[in-house]
Amino acid sequence: MKVGLLLALVIFLGDRLLKVFILNNFALGEVQSFIPGLVQLTYVRNTGMAFGFLTNHQWIPLVLTPLILVGLAYLLFRKFFTCRLQQIALLAVMAGGLANWVDRLAYGYVVDMFELTFMRFAVFNIADIFVSLGGIGFLVAIFVSEMRGKKKAVSEETDNA
Repeated sequence: MKVGLLLALVIFLGDRLLKVFILNNFALGEVQSFIPGLVQLTYVRNTGMAFGFLTNHQWIPLVLTPLILVGLAYLLFRKFFTCRLQQIALLAVMAGGLANWVDRLAYGYVVDMFELTFMRFAVFNIADIFVSLGGIGFLVAIFVSEMRGKKKAVSEETDNA
């Protein structure tokens, strides 16, 4: 759990620092090359949720995010998830969710900056990356855990036969 908490802190602080850098050094809509051919930095304000869903309805994520974070924290600290990968994945999701929630609270929008140049995709930030990766990691951990459980059950049936 300590590794997960450290990772969550790094995600939160890294996201916040990059957003402050963008706010202090970019004009709204300004674009600068970051990794040529892959990613550029484009300062945009996201007043919605993922991919602009619920644009101009900031009250929804402002209310839902803390409820979800408190619920996940409760489950984590009550050891509901015993798999280490599940715990780390959820902490990554929580750190990203908290970072974006702080933006919504402080500015009324989320600061986004990463824009893929090789395809059309939403502009996103570090928090978004870890919410997505954490969610995928959590699902993979559940799948692996289920597969291990089935393999163990089959092994025990074979041993008892």
